[in-house]
Amino acid sequence: MFSTLFAEIEARYRHERLLEETLGVGPSVHKAVQEARMMQLAQQTQASVAENIRRVSAYVFVSCAQPKRIVQALSRLPGVIKADALLGASEAVLVVERHNFEALQSLLTEVQSTPGVRKISVKLAA
Repeated sequence: MFSTLFAEIEARYRHERLLEETLGVGPSVHKAVQEARMMQLAQQTQASVAENIRRVSAYVFVSCAQPKRIVQALSRLPGVIKADALLGASEAVLVVERHNFEALQSLLTEVQSTPGVRKISVKLAA
């Protein structure tokens, strides 16, 4: 991706130099045009990178003594999309989503350290 970006920047630079030599465009006009084009290219690159970022989703099964109380506490954590207590079991299930694996790991550490949580089992969403 970056090699393509550098090739595009180099091609634009050559094009602008050719215009400067051919049309006699002054350095201040050339610089303003160059800065505007660089800003446009930076915005396009930023949009492209943002599109390629994939959020990480997971299902977290929580073994605990008081599922309803745990669900109330865990549902307040940033990144917890849904939290439900399961009937007939001392468990709760969470649907979580974070912007990368490090953030997901941080959230899972916070879930595990919540008072009343005995064990968690995590299944990443495909």
